[in-house]
Amino acid sequence: MIIEDGKGSGISAEVTHENMIRTRAVTETNEHHVNQDEGNSYNALFAVNPDGADDVIFYLKNTDEKIMIIEGVWLQSSGAEEVYLKLGDTGTAVKTNGADITPVNLNAGSGHTADCLCYSNTADGAVDITGLTGGLTFQKIWMTAAADTKYFNFEQDLIIPKNQTFTIYCVGGDTNIRGTVCFLFHEA
Repeated sequence: MIIEDGKGSGISAEVTHENMIRTRAVTETNEHHVNQDEGNSYNALFAVNPDGADDVIFYLKNTDEKIMIIEGVWLQSSGAEEVYLKLGDTGTAVKTNGADITPVNLNAGSGHTADCLCYSNTADGAVDITGLTGGLTFQKIWMTAAADTKYFNFEQDLIIPKNQTFTIYCVGGDTNIRGTVCFLFHEA
């Protein structure tokens, strides 16, 4: 059986005896589409030496109208350390021994910049971001030894609407921690 598009264009599709439309398609992941076609995928790199225990070492706030989707986080530590990840911290982030981070666009031809606030540090600099409260811890990560590397792909993705936050805290604060937060912006 053949069905027509209903617009008089002459385009049709075959329907099988099992009532399924027969297609021939090229598929791509949403991540690839956003990076290639929209140029809106980013990595935020940081390298910190936390000021002390329970410090916020990474802060990311979506200021775009589009939703921010965090795909994953890569972490490396110079020694045993526990970090935890939170969503929804509120308050005004104050950079105490920190710096603005400019996320890198992963499409070299894009020219877009990430519409967000991103604080941490680079080159193993001291960091503590204060002024935040609340939020929900959704992941704890135990780094067990020097140069221990972990990558966490969030299978369900982290959805960060406008004015919402993602933060990373350290428990001990006595190691250098390096990391990359992988994210993109897309229409809700």
